[in-house]
Amino acid sequence: MVLADREARNMRTHEADEGDDAGKRNGDRGQDADTEQHPFPEPSGGEVIRGKLYQFDGHSGLRVHATDAMELHDLTTRVDIDPGLTVGIFLQGELRVGIDGAEFGLGHPVHPTGHMWVVNRPSTLERRSNKGRHIRKVLFSVPLEWLAAAMEAETATAGSLEQFLATHLAAFSWRPSRRAVALAEQIINPGDGPKVLRNMAVESRAIDILGEALSAFMGIGTADNSRARSMRQASRAERIRDHILTNVDDELRLDTIAREIGMSVGSMQRAFKSAFGTTIAEFTREARLYRARDAMDSEGISVSEAAYRAGYSSPANFSTAFKKLFGLTPSQARK
Repeated sequence: MVLADREARNMRTHEADEGDDAGKRNGDRGQDADTEQHPFPEPSGGEVIRGKLYQFDGHSGLRVHATDAMELHDLTTRVDIDPGLTVGIFLQGELRVGIDGAEFGLGHPVHPTGHMWVVNRPSTLERRSNKGRHIRKVLFSVPLEWLAAAMEAETATAGSLEQFLATHLAAFSWRPSRRAVALAEQIINPGDGPKVLRNMAVESRAIDILGEALSAFMGIGTADNSRARSMRQASRAERIRDHILTNVDDELRLDTIAREIGMSVGSMQRAFKSAFGTTIAEFTREARLYRARDAMDSEGISVSEAAYRAGYSSPANFSTAFKKLFGLTPSQARK
């Protein structure tokens, strides 16, 4: 079943020898064990990953694993995984994993990505860690039986999905909506309050992301479905996006971008909106917010400095935009 859950449990087997020290660290922070910020020791006692981990098993059979962590070593781990559908939102970092010899590339260097894959028999996962890589992701899995029962009354629309779920190592990727990205951020940072309420909120958010992933696969709803775009339009949109991301720290003007790409301003705006479901201005604003978020995380800059780097003269306006995109305030993100 859960790729990430089994992986975390495998690493936890090496944590037992330091249980007393870990317990003291947890007590000093006053955090629940399932949202603690702690390292995973290697068999030799060294740290493998340092950061934040959230794990939760829901009543529906859904299991959630969220991490915001830095990999401290080049390391390959192999674990056994059970059948199930796994859905992931990668907010930062890239991974390559192998399942029964098949290779999967997960994540993207500049924007969040969504991934969904099927394991319909007991398998072996190989995961490769790279020293210094920061991974922020949410993974959750659903039993295939649960999905089959849910689709019993949907014979008209479930045909392609049934075939997907019946295919071992079938995989699908999509560009998650801003709402799905915000939900993933909230799962990584579940906040305070009674544990039972936080867990209920996490399960609800994961199910919402699952709904978007399935909608994207079936080509319905508002999710970004690359199969609906022409190759030419997609290529143009990618060129526009790449130009923005390369020059995101500079002053960007629509006429300048259009001239560099070789399109009229109107055609450029239509192509971009059709491909990505957002305007060039909105995409640029979000890209700068992501850069500011990464700078707070990697450089420890202040909220005021992050606001300046994102192009906001007012930290208050920056905080409002930041919370709208990520689901938490800049101050909460820096914790």
